[in-house]
Amino acid sequence: MKAYLNTFITYLENLQRIVDKIERHFDGDPSVLQARLAGDMFPLVTQMEIAIGFTLRSCCPLAGKEVISFVSEEKSYTSIKTQITKTLHYLRSIELLGNSENLVLEDMAGPAKVSLPAHQFLLTFALPNFFFHLGMVYSIARTNGVALTKGDFDGLHQYPPGFSFE
Repeated sequence: MKAYLNTFITYLENLQRIVDKIERHFDGDPSVLQARLAGDMFPLVTQMEIAIGFTLRSCCPLAGKEVISFVSEEKSYTSIKTQITKTLHYLRSIELLGNSENLVLEDMAGPAKVSLPAHQFLLTFALPNFFFHLGMVYSIARTNGVALTKGDFDGLHQYPPGFSFE
């Protein structure tokens, strides 16, 4: 289970850097935080909040703790960065349960209740949703002109400045 925790931490750190790039690109203008990939989808700031929240919705129960949230009523770069920082600090401070074989995790998938064994919950619900919302953050930022690469998303790929597949 520690591998899941470390995956969330790694990608939250990547999200932290992406938020910094978005803020720099827009010179701190928060209006892009309301940008959407499509009109009926959540805005950028909500995509960020949901991605961050999935880490806690997954790891808190695996640590035998109530799910907490660091979402702020304020919707700004500062509030998102604070949410990421607090979440990272919290995730680094918890110990996951040693034996989660019989642990069943419950959550909501929109209006549908999800109740799955811990390992299946992580693999089929939590991680896909975390990466979906993280991917939406990346997509909305790119659509709005932020120069991000796959390396910004995964922290592994490295492309020279100005690289293009075209």
